[in-house]
Amino acid sequence: MLTGIKSFDEQLISPYLLAMEDFLKIKKACDHNTALSVAILDRFLLSYATEKDKLGKEADQKLQAYRHITDRFGRQWYDMLKSQYIIHRLMKDGGLITKYLKHSTINNLEKEKLDWMAFQSANPWRFSFAEIKEQPEKDFYQMEDVFTGENYLLYSPSIKDIIDRDGDKELWFNLIGFNGSCWQTYGPLSGYASFSPDDIYFFATEVNPMIEDEGALMEDVQKNPVPYMMLFAGSTQQPVVHEGETLVMVISEEKASIPQVQEMEQAFNISYTGGVYRLGLHEREASPHFAVAYYNEKEQTIQATALTEKGFEAIIDALNKFGLSMDKIADIYLRPSMQQTAQEILKKEIELMPLELLFEPDAEEASDQELKKLDELARLAVTAITSEREPNLEALAAEVGIDLESNRFVVEKIISDLKEKVKK
Repeated sequence: MLTGIKSFDEQLISPYLLAMEDFLKIKKACDHNTALSVAILDRFLLSYATEKDKLGKEADQKLQAYRHITDRFGRQWYDMLKSQYIIHRLMKDGGLITKYLKHSTINNLEKEKLDWMAFQSANPWRFSFAEIKEQPEKDFYQMEDVFTGENYLLYSPSIKDIIDRDGDKELWFNLIGFNGSCWQTYGPLSGYASFSPDDIYFFATEVNPMIEDEGALMEDVQKNPVPYMMLFAGSTQQPVVHEGETLVMVISEEKASIPQVQEMEQAFNISYTGGVYRLGLHEREASPHFAVAYYNEKEQTIQATALTEKGFEAIIDALNKFGLSMDKIADIYLRPSMQQTAQEILKKEIELMPLELLFEPDAEEASDQELKKLDELARLAVTAITSEREPNLEALAAEVGIDLESNRFVVEKIISDLKEKVKK
């Protein structure tokens, strides 16, 4: 073999050995960082901050609102969450560590610990929702933050343990800090089996309705992480699959006018009540797709819904054939696992399709009673109109037992239509 010329095998092995050497160096830096973190954070700053700035009391107050969740997982988990909250308050952007570096008690620490604290102050810790893109080496993961787009190298032996125990995770929620070579986690790790970025965004808007974009979402997480910590409660829930389709609630609503709804019967099963048309898509209205649209005459809005992405795309295609121009990218994508978890955490019912309630059997019965009252009102109004008298809406509504304020739009439309018919 000629000197200086590497064999094919050597060309392959050398980069691998180089990478191995690099990861060994990074792991050594990680181990050293962990030792410093334990010595400085766990054995000193945690209690220092708890006493100095009452962060322990603050954490308890924040977590108390979610006792119905924390009680399910025991005291050990609660204590880990509490510690994670306090450390985040210390190490985040604008955290207390910057102030502590000026304290005389801190300045008495040895130089290595002071340097470590100064470095961490200059490189703030943060919470991250991220996906695993690849695993270049044992316990090392190439991560991508799903809301910032940032890619980073994470060292975490615990991730493998969680996957081995619970199975693969779609998304991770971790408190991470930079050690100079890569990122490491602190506190409990949350790996979600079925939560998507869309699910997290939906949850965030339920926590804080002022959130309008991903930047605002992450600001809210860093400002108020406790609700997001509670998502651990749904971490093991699996995707719901029915008849081979992964179920996800897909919803869009737009302003629209449909002059001749009845002409859409060739594509939809149409029903009507309370000023709302229900349009069930032929062959997609039933399980598993449940593709249904709702047209509100008064509000001039159309809401397209489905329980699968395939069903949603089909109903959008069908609606657009009748002159609409609805986008196939929906406003809401929400998996059943997140809806259930969000309701549990936030202790409230989340109803995304209130118009469907109008068409439930009890609602239909009530609607029939209302229609009978409106028919009676119309009969009385005709008598007045044919006698060339202006119908007294208040008196007519009271006579038939209708709440005029709640039904004014419908009553006025009935009177207007009757006047037109009498003229003809």
